[in-house]
Amino acid sequence: TGGAIAPSAVRLTARGACGHRPLDGRAAFGPDVRTIELYAFENASREPGFEQQVADAMVEEFARRSWLEPVLQGQIASPGLIMTGRLRSADVRSNSYSAGGLALEQRIEVSFDVSVRERESGKVVYRHPDFRLREVFQSSADPQVSASNKEQALRRVASSIAERVHDELFQKF
Repeated sequence: TGGAIAPSAVRLTARGACGHRPLDGRAAFGPDVRTIELYAFENASREPGFEQQVADAMVEEFARRSWLEPVLQGQIASPGLIMTGRLRSADVRSNSYSAGGLALEQRIEVSFDVSVRERESGKVVYRHPDFRLREVFQSSADPQVSASNKEQALRRVASSIAERVHDELFQKF
C-alpha cells in the first residue's frame, strides 16, 4: 500500500480545490424568504383554462423542489417573493403533412412573460419577457383525439414552463 491514495480522498480533495458545494436554493434570497406567492398568470391566449394548468404546474414544481414554499395568491399575508406572468399566446400550426395533404403533426408555441419580485422592497429578482416554448403533438382526423392530444401537449408545456422558470430563478446561485 506504499503511497496509494484512496479514491474517496481524491474526490474530497478535488471537490475542496474547485470550490464545489452542493446547491441549496433555500438560502438564495436570504434567510427570511421562505415563500413565493404565485399569482394566476393573465391569460391572453386563446386557450381557456391554460392559466390554471400553468398555476398547477408551478405549485407542483416549487413544492417538489422545496426551496421555496409555493402559496397561491392571497393565501398568506407576507410572502417573501411574488411571481406574476402573462400568457401572451398559444398558437397551433401544422408541423408535418401526409402525402395527401393532411396534417400529421401539429406544433403549439406558447409565448409568455414572467417576473418575480421581493415583496418587501418591490425589487425584481427575476424577469423573462417573451419566453417561448414549443411542443409537438399528433394530429388526427377524429376531432376528439386531436383535442385530447392538444390538451396533453398543453399540460407538457405548462410543466416545462414551471421547470424552466424555477431553474432560471435559481440559476444565478
